[in-house]
Amino acid sequence: MSEAPTQAKILRVLQEQEFERLGGTRTIRVDVRVITATNRSLSKMVATGEFREDLYYRLNVMSVEMPPLRDRKEDIAALAKTFIQRFSGDLRKKMVGLDPSAEKLLQRYNWPGNIRELENAIERAVLLAEGNTITKEDLRLGELSPTLDGSEVAAAVKIPPTGIALEEIERQAVTEALTMSNWVQKDATELLQITPRVMNYKIKTLGIDLPRPRRAMAARL
Repeated sequence: MSEAPTQAKILRVLQEQEFERLGGTRTIRVDVRVITATNRSLSKMVATGEFREDLYYRLNVMSVEMPPLRDRKEDIAALAKTFIQRFSGDLRKKMVGLDPSAEKLLQRYNWPGNIRELENAIERAVLLAEGNTITKEDLRLGELSPTLDGSEVAAAVKIPPTGIALEEIERQAVTEALTMSNWVQKDATELLQITPRVMNYKIKTLGIDLPRPRRAMAARL
């Protein structure tokens, strides 16, 4: 797609609604509608000359932006259950789903590989599971090990040469825990190993803004 000749051919199909087969001499007329998908920013590629501007506007009649999986964690459980059904059938294993600890782990993970990574993780878990329910151990998501040694903690806390206030480090840690827990404070307290009362205190004193539904819930606690 990034090569100019290929882009020109695609543009011709869309613009003129015609093409020739490879090695052929007869022009073939077509009437098609095209749906495209990409994980790259085509507007930036247009600006750098990597993508034809006329093809970009021809394709970009109606665009739908799909957020990454980490920004729509409410979909994770449903997707995981769909994958479990598929792979348990393929592998001929009777699986009933996820246990609560496994589902919580899926929600906390950041999924840099998006749905493909989730699909791969579930396939591996179904293969490794000894019972009929997937546990967090079956998922093998080592990036979320509940216990960290000193080197891992040091790598997670970045202190700039100019220094940083301890309060800011706390704010970043609490915000990250809340984000990983989809703003469920009970789950965030488990990540930080603090009590709900301490969590509420930190949210107020550090000035952390909760999403509106969570803010109303916290006010009632």
